[in-house]
Amino acid sequence: MKKTLLVICSMVVLAVPAFADFKTHYDLGQQYLANYQYSGAITEFKSALRINYMDNSARIGLINSYLARGANYANKDKNWSKAADDYRAALFYLVYYPNAQSVKNSSQAIVQVNSNLSRCLANMGFDTSANSRFKKAKELRAEGNFAAAGYEFNQTLSNVANIKESFEQTGDIMKLLGNDIKAAEYYKKAVAIAPGDIDLRLSYAKILDKIGKEDEAVEEYNYILSKTGDNREILYALERIYKGKLEENPNDATITANLGAIMQKEGKFDDALKYYSKAEYINPSDINTRINVGTLYQQKGDFKTAITAYDSVLIMFPDNVNANLYKGQAYEALGDNDKALNQYKKALSLDPNNIEVKNAMLGLTQKTMSPQDFIAYVKNNSGTNAGSTLYDYALQLHKKNKLDDAIVMYSEAINLIQNDPEIYANLAIAQSQKKDFNSAMNTLKVASAKFPNNQQLKDTYKSISVEVNDGILDSAANLYNSGKYEEAIKKYLEVVPQTADTNLAIASAYQNLKNDDMAIEYYKKALAIKPDSATAYYIAALYASKDDTQNAMKYVDNAISLDKNNQDALSLKKDLDANLIAGNLQQAIEMFDGEKYDESLALLNKVLTSDPQNSYALYYRGMIYDAKSNYNSAINDYKKALTLNSGSDLIVVNYLIALDYDNLKQWANAKTYYKNFIEKYETDDEYKQYAQSRIDELKDLK
Repeated sequence: MKKTLLVICSMVVLAVPAFADFKTHYDLGQQYLANYQYSGAITEFKSALRINYMDNSARIGLINSYLARGANYANKDKNWSKAADDYRAALFYLVYYPNAQSVKNSSQAIVQVNSNLSRCLANMGFDTSANSRFKKAKELRAEGNFAAAGYEFNQTLSNVANIKESFEQTGDIMKLLGNDIKAAEYYKKAVAIAPGDIDLRLSYAKILDKIGKEDEAVEEYNYILSKTGDNREILYALERIYKGKLEENPNDATITANLGAIMQKEGKFDDALKYYSKAEYINPSDINTRINVGTLYQQKGDFKTAITAYDSVLIMFPDNVNANLYKGQAYEALGDNDKALNQYKKALSLDPNNIEVKNAMLGLTQKTMSPQDFIAYVKNNSGTNAGSTLYDYALQLHKKNKLDDAIVMYSEAINLIQNDPEIYANLAIAQSQKKDFNSAMNTLKVASAKFPNNQQLKDTYKSISVEVNDGILDSAANLYNSGKYEEAIKKYLEVVPQTADTNLAIASAYQNLKNDDMAIEYYKKALAIKPDSATAYYIAALYASKDDTQNAMKYVDNAISLDKNNQDALSLKKDLDANLIAGNLQQAIEMFDGEKYDESLALLNKVLTSDPQNSYALYYRGMIYDAKSNYNSAINDYKKALTLNSGSDLIVVNYLIALDYDNLKQWANAKTYYKNFIEKYETDDEYKQYAQSRIDELKDLK
């Protein structure tokens, strides 16, 4: 791919530096640039600009340095990423940093640098979508490459979601680089998009204050105070601004009164009174200052003096809403609720839609009326807002743990507001806090029927269910520990939903009642909910106690599959295997005695598959082979049986082997086993006599 040489845009220095420190950095920047030391030049020109951010010559020197270094990165090193960052920085100082006229004067250079940057981005395969550029801008800022970051933030504005933050970030960058005028411009743009962002508005107010736009700064500071309360930092800033204004206009009553209000907010009451007094002296007809004096005494807790101040206003202006309202608040603070209520009623008659008066009156009625009287009052006076008013009061009562009154208010609010699941949830919570779980669950059932997909109701139901179940479980455990197993079972069955643990507890209770069938049933339920080796073992053990070996084997195998180290299960498995073998052997013997040789042989083979060393199974299988005249197979089994068990109970096996060898005409072998039989067989009966006679008969035979 052919690489095009990127153009360095030479720009003429327009002015001579005016400051000594500035000149030092500026001259060094020029020197570094002339000697191709571009990084050094960039550092020095940036330092010069921080001293005098409006100097066009330093800005142009910085742009030239970025362009030269960027071209070097691109043409020499083929480092498109670093070249792109330098072109971004150059464009920032060409397009966004200066005033509009400077931008217009640089239009040709801007076109050329944009072209150079586009080539670098193309070579990098850079994603130029708004979201990609926004991410890159944040990376550049985090790296400290503020100018390049500022350029990229301004390329993201096509995405509405990025606009506010891009403007704010650019404002931050301008402030960091010392260009406060531009910082204010960008903060103003960001505030226009997000007027409710208090932190952003504070940044905007501070920069306005810094650049001397005091009236605009005061407007922003006051807005922030209206939303956040008395912020000390803002109050000090306002105090400084108004003191400055007062020095310029010492006889301005409004400025003096405002300074008094600021002092009051700061808690400097004596200073505030001095300013209020001066403002009244300058403008005796300013009733707002006199009202402020009243609020100051009210704030100090001197409510009688506050009332006197309000009366001085009401004598001249009886229809002043604020004077009536604040006088009512002072009476309420003194405990004279009747006089307070009269003042609130008067204020409300003067301004029926005044929210502050309505809230004051509502607060007083809450304190002085019973819940039922308050409900009646709200229904008669709040119109369509009655439900919301009752709900808000219910929340207040709930927070104060006045649960009975809160429940009454929630219930009335539900009657007036039909479409808010949150009220049902809070009512249920209050009911559950009183341990009235039945009512709580009924409330939630009604709500769930109306709002089947509401997650808050689902979460509340789950939470209260846990609490309900905890109480049931405690009660059930106490009954169990007291040996009241039937009552414990009934209590455990009240838990919804049933868990593995509740089923285990029920199974254990049935076991203590000697009802193994029901115990097995509930152990199985527990196992289905939560596969567990111990639970499977309990089932196996109960089946084993019932001599149900087949089911016992099934569940003991399950227990071992869940935990191969379950020693109880392993021991039971061993016992069950032994019992199964013994049972099969006994059944095979009975079949043999009944001459059911084939059935007996099948069972004996099964026994020997499980226990190849079982001498009795070998013995009986040998006899079946004998019965079938299969003498060689019989001899093999007999010999194995003898090897495994040489005790007296199998001495007769020697006799049987001798007979089989006799039938096979293997006289020598027959004679040997007849002799073995005689040597060990102590009873002188027909078997021993026959063996001896055969030895005599066979002594000459080979």
